Amino acid sequence: MNLDDAKKRIQNYLNSTKKWALIVDVQTKTDLSEIVDFFKIGENKFPSMEELCSQDGIIKLDELYDIVSNNSGNTFISGITGFLMLLGEETIRKTLKNMITSNISGHVVIITYQCKKFLNFSDPRIKESGRLVVVDGNADSVCDVCFIAPTLAGIFPGSYQGIQKIGYIVENCRYDSAYIATKVDRSFFSETLYHITQLNNGYDILCDKDSRTSIVPRYLGSAEQWNYVLQRMGKCGNWSSVIAENFGSESNLTHAIIGYELFDKQKKWLYFVALSICGIKDNEYLQLAANRASNSDELIKSIFRTILTLDWQNEKFKDLYMQRKELIRMLENSLSMTIDFCKVVSVKEENAIFYLTDLTQPEKEKIIAWLDTYGSNYTREELISILNNVYPDLASYLSKFHFKNELLDSYFETYKYQKVVNRILPSFEVVVNEQSTKMEFVTLLKPRTSYIDKLDMQNSRAFFIDALGVEYLGFIQQKCNEYNLSVNIICARCELPSLTEYNKEFVETLTLAGCPISDVKDLDEIKHHGENSFDYEKEKTPIYLIKELEVIDDLLKQIQASVFGGQYSKAIIISDHGASRLAVLHGTENVWSMATKGEHSGRCCRISEIDSKPDFAIEESGFWVLANYDRFKGSRRANVEVHGGASIEEVAVPIIEITQKSTNIEAFIVDTSKVLTLGAKEHAVIKLYVGIKNNNIAIKLDGNYYDAEATVDSYVYSVDLKEYTKKGKFTFDIVNGSEVLAVEQQFEIKKKGMTEVSLFD
Repeated sequence: MNLDDAKKRIQNYLNSTKKWALIVDVQTKTDLSEIVDFFKIGENKFPSMEELCSQDGIIKLDELYDIVSNNSGNTFISGITGFLMLLGEETIRKTLKNMITSNISGHVVIITYQCKKFLNFSDPRIKESGRLVVVDGNADSVCDVCFIAPTLAGIFPGSYQGIQKIGYIVENCRYDSAYIATKVDRSFFSETLYHITQLNNGYDILCDKDSRTSIVPRYLGSAEQWNYVLQRMGKCGNWSSVIAENFGSESNLTHAIIGYELFDKQKKWLYFVALSICGIKDNEYLQLAANRASNSDELIKSIFRTILTLDWQNEKFKDLYMQRKELIRMLENSLSMTIDFCKVVSVKEENAIFYLTDLTQPEKEKIIAWLDTYGSNYTREELISILNNVYPDLASYLSKFHFKNELLDSYFETYKYQKVVNRILPSFEVVVNEQSTKMEFVTLLKPRTSYIDKLDMQNSRAFFIDALGVEYLGFIQQKCNEYNLSVNIICARCELPSLTEYNKEFVETLTLAGCPISDVKDLDEIKHHGENSFDYEKEKTPIYLIKELEVIDDLLKQIQASVFGGQYSKAIIISDHGASRLAVLHGTENVWSMATKGEHSGRCCRISEIDSKPDFAIEESGFWVLANYDRFKGSRRANVEVHGGASIEEVAVPIIEITQKSTNIEAFIVDTSKVLTLGAKEHAVIKLYVGIKNNNIAIKLDGNYYDAEATVDSYVYSVDLKEYTKKGKFTFDIVNGSEVLAVEQQFEIKKKGMTEVSLFD
């Protein structure tokens, strides 16, 4: 029967007095829609089948039967085919038969969709009575049905909410597939006539959308997590789009870790999966750490600990170490992991040093502890080589500063080594005791007062750093070079006793010259009061050195900003006295008791308190001042370091001028020094041109440094090379402290008479 005839049959039925229902089966959605639209007029009723369902449930057939049997007027029932097909053939036949054989009042038209093969009822009277109308036509396609978890609804913008939509879907959906967000499992519909698939886990969908998903096993994420990715991905996205949205791009994954601690749990998991799927091309260490972590909760721990699985002697170790260091630098709030790592790194025993960094206080303290345990097994040069990688600032502290004097060079190199390894070498104590009587520092170092008046203070600012000894000069020199600052250093001696009250004469001189001066008390506070548990009685290792270097570095950065910013052109750093750690380590009292206990930790006492001169003491300013490592009996112990005495480290003080480094400083060997003709018992003396005036000009020749002295001619310096007497060609570099000014300069030594002998031959 064609559609028009079917409409007439329906209209005739509605005009009749028949008391049974009429079934009209159509083969296409278009025909179904036309019938509904044609009869949706007047008082004709079209009850919603969804209202006969509970939320996310199927149709209640009893309520459907009630509508049919208790009908009054004209009622059209559509939208039931989907439910019936879902429940299976037996339900279809039974339900349609029950409705068509019910006695009713009024008229009920039941519109079914592609159900004609189920309308062959065993009772021939049903067909004969005209209760069945089949509209001809080529059946159109019925969509496949896919049940999806409600959490996936956002992934499929056209999805339907709840199983109660099945009736509408079957008769209206014109796509190949329909997605129903439901908690119902498809197994509940074992007799269904539809092809139903189910996706409760977004992993399968992800694999279909982007094949890279299969790189990561399903168990790595929960259903909720895979669904979370799908929601982020959307209908047309892939892993690249998700990663770009959350982390910038696939190539940005390494840098994205900087925000890791602020990620929520889902985003941390997503980051971990992204590492596995995309791989890390710019940080091999991060890839190793991700591979070793079994889940996202272990990623940060793996980043900290994977280094311990590597051999520090492997050729790739240094690169991986630096990659890890950069990652940890970005993980700013991982103190607990750092502390955990500092504990477990102990399993490396003596090799632990190679796995530590200088990024955090706990690691720096671990390095200091390692130096206390193992440091004395290494020479100073070996420690510098190791620390250049793991703690560059501490390596700079240990670096050599050229005092232009062999005693001072050797003394402070050895002093700093002992300070970091936390012990006194017997050979060094011999030197200290010798100097306590020889007092060579008196002639080696001029008084500070002899230099202050000669300083150029124009457009300068001074910084009075209490207790800054010359032991820090190598560190200051290297840091200034790093910060593009030029540094000119003069070494002097303070007045005795080495106390602030006897060493502040420069304050008045600077003030009268109009040079502002700032007091920097931090170093002295650390040395006197044992801030942050640095007290020697509580902490035997010199962890306070960490803070000392930070204080100096912070000041140099401040100076850099001010000089570069034009607030002043020169900074002058000046100190009242130095201090001694080794006197604290020595821990010995001499036989003399002080009447007044506790004055200056026993490094000096007033002469009136003792009649005879103590051993190793110097008389100065009404005090006996100890020049060895003793302290007067009965005095209190120093907390961290001590001053007031006359050891070289307490007495030697720096005067440091810092300016912005000049660009392209010209430096070269003068022409007259390029070829030297020496006679018997003569040695080489070369002259240099250096375009700045500085006390720290030197040359580096055959691995050794030779100081340059200013001559009467401005910018011309002379270098006395007593060891170079034999003929040959020699190559050297010109340096200003740690700054290299010129490389591969060359001079040649010839011997007098050699040409004449050659002629005779």
